[in-house]
Amino acid sequence: MAEPQKTQKDARPKTSDDAPVMPLQMARQGQEVKLAKIRGGREMQHRLAEMGLTPGVKFKIINQGHPGPFIILLKDTRLVLGRGMIHQIFITT
Repeated sequence: MAEPQKTQKDARPKTSDDAPVMPLQMARQGQEVKLAKIRGGREMQHRLAEMGLTPGVKFKIINQGHPGPFIILLKDTRLVLGRGMIHQIFITT
């Protein structure tokens, strides 16, 4: 009798509540996501916090930047994020 195959665990990083996280650039247009963490320096974290982007906040992807800018809807405000920023922002779905 053959042994059952073992499945690999999800290798993606996880938040404190064990939800898998992914980089913001992988989100799809129209998707609602939750900010998990920001991997940038203090200056970038401060700038994003001033715009209302802090861990735990939920927002919607309006345009994922193909073509054009990466635009999100946070509450009633549209924010345009640069390419460098979206690679440093991690989300959960």
